[in-house]
Amino acid sequence: MILDKFFQSNFEEKRSNQGKHSKFSLIIFLILASTINFLLCETIYFQPLHSADQLYSPLVVLDFFSGKGITHWYFPPSPYFFPDLVLMSVLYLVLPFLYLPSFYGVIQMVFVTLGIYWVFNEFLSKHESLLYLFYFQTLLILFSFLSHLLKDNPFPFVFFFTNAHHNTGFFFSLFLVSVLGFNLRKRSLGHEGKNRDLVFRLCLYWIGFTVLYLSDRYSFCIGFICFMTIYLLEIRKKNEIGITKLHGWRLTTLILLFFLVNEFLFYGIKQSLQIPNSFGILFNSLSQKSGERILFLSATYLFDVSKHLFYQNGSLLFLISLSLFTSFKFPVRIRILVLVLFPVLLLLLIVVGRFTYLHPYPIRYLFPIWFFCFLGISWYFQITMHRFPISLWYVWFAFCILFLSFFPKPRQTVKESLLKETKQEVSYDLEKPIRFWSEGEKKPIPVDREGKPYRWITGAFHTP
Repeated sequence: MILDKFFQSNFEEKRSNQGKHSKFSLIIFLILASTINFLLCETIYFQPLHSADQLYSPLVVLDFFSGKGITHWYFPPSPYFFPDLVLMSVLYLVLPFLYLPSFYGVIQMVFVTLGIYWVFNEFLSKHESLLYLFYFQTLLILFSFLSHLLKDNPFPFVFFFTNAHHNTGFFFSLFLVSVLGFNLRKRSLGHEGKNRDLVFRLCLYWIGFTVLYLSDRYSFCIGFICFMTIYLLEIRKKNEIGITKLHGWRLTTLILLFFLVNEFLFYGIKQSLQIPNSFGILFNSLSQKSGERILFLSATYLFDVSKHLFYQNGSLLFLISLSLFTSFKFPVRIRILVLVLFPVLLLLLIVVGRFTYLHPYPIRYLFPIWFFCFLGISWYFQITMHRFPISLWYVWFAFCILFLSFFPKPRQTVKESLLKETKQEVSYDLEKPIRFWSEGEKKPIPVDREGKPYRWITGAFHTP
């Protein structure tokens, strides 16, 4: 209370309430948070950010701009063309190549925090929205430290910064859903505007969801589920929240048309580029197993995942426990989305990780859960500790920057060790890092354990 009165005089409270300096405070927050996030990417999260899977995007961009093209690549099932490769391409034009993974994570979090700030401005004042960002960023810092201290494997919160692993597409789908929801609300309140403007906005939504669908169908599914959840539970209740209903048959027709058109487009892209047929692999896998066998494999897979979570992801267990104790204060929509997405993501985890592309612990598929947990816990602290002075937040962020500055930075050591590799044929986990750190000068060939060419998400082979 004494510190609160010291840092927040009546004059300062009035000034913050009026929002005269909200833009300046937001800029200072973004500078401090971006500095912290860059240091996190260069220290705690450096190894996972520069692993073989994460270097897919910068190497595709390097081949594209160097004139080699991209048709020799064996793309993943989700090619991540948008927004991942688009953002990576922009960064490639203005930043040093070897820093692309770290700066990608920083820029991504700038967009995420600005999106959160914009959404919560609908419910809170600018001052309160800024405080919310401080709590959100603080949770990210503390859980990063916790996962590092507990030596989690893998680091679950690195997916706030990674590229080409569903999270960027998830953030983009959430942004589209939020904008669509706000526009529907404005129309219901009498701000329909001209029909020409409505058609233009619908075309933009169609294009946005199309590029997301063609780039990352998993992220599209999550965004679609989020939209339908809010629509079915809230938007259709016109008398409660005042949003215009859309007749069921029209919505169903629009959805079916969207899937039909985009599946046709995706089929054409798969024929031009080397992209696996996910549904074909899934159907082939399931057709060879009985129903009893499928249930048994699903249960054992979830059991193995839960064991991994218990023994090697203590920070996630703590996050889940904290969410359970604070969930009664979560915003209703966030609480509903967590409850809906939890079983849905577990099902997708089984379908993708056990029966389509075998992953022992594909933790990235569960990323939306702890993102919404972060949103809910931040809201809990925002409403219970709202008088915590912003001045102390600046001091806390400055301390985090100073503290992270003393963390070991493995960049030079990793670069030197990989550039010393002289073998022409290497394992998959070395092929992309060697090509990345040599900036495309070295071109090793990935092979499997039997010495045969390994053609999973690699650009090391020309199109046969």
